[in-house]
Amino acid sequence: MKYMKKSFANMEPYHSGLIPEGIILNANESPIAPPKCLVDEFIKAVNKIEFNRYPDMDEVKLNEAIAKHYGINPNNVSCGVGSDELLDVMFRATLEVNDKVLGFSPSFSMYQVFTELVGAKYIPVYGDSNMIFHVDDMIKAIKEYNPKLVLICTPNNPTGQYLSKDEVRRIIESTDALIGLDLAYIDFAKEDYTKIALEYDNVIAFKTFSKAMALPSIRLGYAISNKDNIDMLNAIKAPYSVTTFTQMVGEIAINHFELYKNQIEEIKSERERIYHTLKERGYNIYPSEANFLYVLMDDSKNELLIKNKIYIRKFKNGVYRITVGTKSENDSLLEVLK
Repeated sequence: MKYMKKSFANMEPYHSGLIPEGIILNANESPIAPPKCLVDEFIKAVNKIEFNRYPDMDEVKLNEAIAKHYGINPNNVSCGVGSDELLDVMFRATLEVNDKVLGFSPSFSMYQVFTELVGAKYIPVYGDSNMIFHVDDMIKAIKEYNPKLVLICTPNNPTGQYLSKDEVRRIIESTDALIGLDLAYIDFAKEDYTKIALEYDNVIAFKTFSKAMALPSIRLGYAISNKDNIDMLNAIKAPYSVTTFTQMVGEIAINHFELYKNQIEEIKSERERIYHTLKERGYNIYPSEANFLYVLMDDSKNELLIKNKIYIRKFKNGVYRITVGTKSENDSLLEVLK
């Protein structure tokens, strides 16, 4: 990469190869498409698009729909190209060179990338030998390093660990640092506490339409926080980033969120079935409150899966993440992993 800055020399492109066929359990996508009645509405929405006009830069109708869903003010919402864009904007809006960022580890790999892009320093707070994160460890690290930004991903990607609302409160109330609360998978957990972000001045919650709402193709995420923090994100965010079609689809989907509830429950049920089945077979697998499972296993098992055109996410040192699929897909997975 001839023209890249020297400080970025070790960075590599984020890549997830397109898999055209087989059982795809590697990207934390929903195995179930959005309800057909919603898809029909999406298609109708295309006819309403004025293709020669820019999108609504303020996402007014979409923000109103999201706000209605949570019972909050639209001024507390901002949308972006996936929650990734808004996370990136938060980093760029708040961090100076050499500022410190704390986050549990392992977690979403882009946190460290966003940190390095602004010249800040990412400090991981590791889980214990059982890969469990402890709130006291984070609070201790906050006191030691005095970070500008603290990241909490719950349920955590890739481990699936869920921090309760009370545990998150303890972290928030231990510091004046900004808290980035990544709740991409919270719809699969015991409780969705997104609105906790409005109880504190130092919290921005991030949500996505890509997981429980099965719409990663439209690239839509949103942030919820107090108006001052939302204004900060909007000041830095690129104009017109959320397309007209994406805004229309997002509005329709969030207005009919109840249609997703059966799908979410099906995924949660299958998650528990996979977990208990592999646990009984002696696999070192971790409890999860997300739509995936974190498991340690011999690489030969993954080779068998690939041979059978079943694809899961491989990390280093025999660590894998299995996205929950449909019942038939999960049956095939479990058959190979006997």
